[in-house]
Amino acid sequence: MSLRRRALWIAFGLLVIFHTVLLFSPPPVGEWVSGEYAGHDEVWSLAGRFLVALNVFFPVVAGILTADRVQRDFRMGMRELQDATPLSPASYVATKYLGALVACLIPLLAWAMGIAVVMTVIGHAAPQILCAVPLAFASITVPAFAFVVAFSIACPLVMPVPVYQVLFTGYWFWANFIPPALFPTLNGTLLTPSGIFALQGFFGGPVSAEITGAAVHSAGDAVLNIVVLAALTGLPLLVLVGYLKRRARLA
Repeated sequence: MSLRRRALWIAFGLLVIFHTVLLFSPPPVGEWVSGEYAGHDEVWSLAGRFLVALNVFFPVVAGILTADRVQRDFRMGMRELQDATPLSPASYVATKYLGALVACLIPLLAWAMGIAVVMTVIGHAAPQILCAVPLAFASITVPAFAFVVAFSIACPLVMPVPVYQVLFTGYWFWANFIPPALFPTLNGTLLTPSGIFALQGFFGGPVSAEITGAAVHSAGDAVLNIVVLAALTGLPLLVLVGYLKRRARLA
């Protein structure tokens, strides 16, 4: 199981330590969490900004770690054995995908909720943050990871895994965090999976117009962004199922 991979826990653990130190550092570095008390109205924006901040590096690690999930079965000769079982290509892809996705999301959700509990206990946020963080996780983190994992298990079948990992890392920062005014990018479009749309549309989080290329995104924009990402997430999985069916017929 992907959840048992030592590399996943080590990589996520190092990022958790890094983010935890930043969150609780003295201002101005830790001003986001260590500043004034976040009341009922502020915790929704705080939760949204928290989860968008996690989308900077965690999806990159998830994409790198899941890039070998299907390729590994081919390399070890497991696909021939799997083809001999009643397991259909669609079921195989679905289980591989969901297993890799859940393995990446569980530790991150546990840590995010832990941060929410700590912030409530030490008096930095109203108890409503315990509801705001799961909702922000569902609308900001899950779509981004679902998108990343889908492409990461499918694309390495047409290119070497190390090549995909390098290209994906460059894509993630280019498509999400480079200001459109600075360089041509997908950032600020409905193809942006960073969670900026949901942050502005659902949680009222402030985001610089220089980063997004627009002053503000509405709730309707956020819904449309998630729908577009869901459609794009399904595309590589359908292609992968078709590829495995064709390979099985030719074998």
